[in-house]
Amino acid sequence: MVRCGLVRKREEWSEFQRYYGYVPTEKGETYLLYIPDKELLLVRPGKSAPLFLELKNDPAPQAPFKETYAEPTQAQFMAVEEMRMNAGRDNWRVKRADVLRQYLMQGYMDIRSFTKRTGVGEGGLLREGLVKPRPERINDQHLNYEITKEGSAFLTPVDAFDLLLISPGMELPLLCRLDDEKASYWCGLP
Repeated sequence: MVRCGLVRKREEWSEFQRYYGYVPTEKGETYLLYIPDKELLLVRPGKSAPLFLELKNDPAPQAPFKETYAEPTQAQFMAVEEMRMNAGRDNWRVKRADVLRQYLMQGYMDIRSFTKRTGVGEGGLLREGLVKPRPERINDQHLNYEITKEGSAFLTPVDAFDLLLISPGMELPLLCRLDDEKASYWCGLP
């Protein structure tokens, strides 16, 4: 459900949380009903068959996934708020922060958050051939990189807002690809 973009990690830990802290995204609310005060996720009436069909669209069914690997997203949302506050009157930067927030609500992760957690960044992406430098940059508000066909399994570019995002649920598979030694700890957990 994470890789299909139906659930995302909640903002902060809760002592009563279930489902490893995952809550439905806007897309997931089509199939799932979330009752916050009971910490329950239920499949909506008549939506179990469409949910199973949607789960067949998993972009990487064989990719490693550990529920406990994903951290709460509070820090990412705080970074977005800081981006928005620092934007001042620059409408493009305000819109960029808003677009990033929309993607976070869908379960994506900003590459900067991934780099902060793992220490692996754009250099690793270049080394593995997941991105390549753009020969000519259109302007300062576009990405410096183009995503390769191989990288599109892990990454989602939002070119107009200079955002490079990790697709939902692909953080651990990307770490496996970039630094197998660091990922082996998480992949080895039961």
